[in-house]
Order: sequence, then structure tokens, then C-alpha cells
Amino acid sequence: MFTKNKKRIIKYIAAWIPSICIMVIIFRFSASVADDSSKTSISLLEIVIDIVKQLTGKNIVEGSATYGFIHHIVRKMGHFLEYMALGCTLVLPFAVIFIESNIIRFQNIKIFLCSELFAALYACTDEFHQLFVEGRDGNIVDVGIDSMGALVGICVGFVFWWIIKRQKQKSISC
Repeated sequence: MFTKNKKRIIKYIAAWIPSICIMVIIFRFSASVADDSSKTSISLLEIVIDIVKQLTGKNIVEGSATYGFIHHIVRKMGHFLEYMALGCTLVLPFAVIFIESNIIRFQNIKIFLCSELFAALYACTDEFHQLFVEGRDGNIVDVGIDSMGALVGICVGFVFWWIIKRQKQKSISC
């Protein structure tokens, strides 16, 4: 049998696995040279343009201002969504840390702030990393977009955590 400390260590490691997976995905996207990154965003852009065409009947031509604007939005939404996923997964490890250590006072605020700070710091390192990738650059605006995505993801993570806690309480009271 595992000792109590070994179980705690396994619990901590397991809580970090989803966040680490998301961080690896973010790193891989950031390590893509500019041409590969553009190919990914252009394939998504074509899907968005098809949807716009179906909804509005307007044909958006490559090279137009509207095309460029939509492409910019698609790229920034990529930042937002990948950090939203990271923020959502960061709630778990910080919840495990603060709950296991029996730090009850302001525990939700601490989980929230640590998750956001961690995501923002990772966004900074991600943009710094892009300075060394061919055709890419680091952008402080992207750090802001990433941090906002993480903020939304953390809120979603708290909603999931609240739902799970409610389900456990209902099953215990039954």
C-alpha cells in the first residue's frame, strides 16, 4: 500500500498533468515557424470565411481589408482559446495545493490569483520563446490576450469545480 505522503505526491502530480499537456501544446504552436503558423491559421480562416459567406452571402476576397481583419481575429482567438484551456486546467492543481494544506482562509481567491499569475507568467515566457523562432516575434498585446483567455478559463474551471463539489455533497447526503 501507498503511504499517505506517496498518495499526496501522486495526487499533486496527477493534478498537474492536464495543465502540462496544454502547456506542451502551446509550446509546440509557439515553436512553429511563421510559415507553418500561417498555414494553420489560414486553414481556420477559410472555415470562418465559409461560415460568414453562408450567413451573410458576402464573398470575402483574399487580400481585402476584411480578409486581413478576420485573419487577425482568428490568430488572436487562437491565443485566447489555448490560454482559456490552460486557465481551466490550472484551477485543479492550485485547488489541490491549497485544500491539501488546509489553508481555508481566502482559499478561492488564492487559487484564482495563483492560477492567473501562473498563466500570465507562462504567456510571458511563451512570447519570449517566440523571439527565437524564425519569422515570429514576441508581443506584449498577445500576453494580454493570453491572460484574458486564462481568466475566462479559470472562471470556467471554478464552475466545473463548484458543480463537482455540489454533486459530491448531494451523493453524500443521499
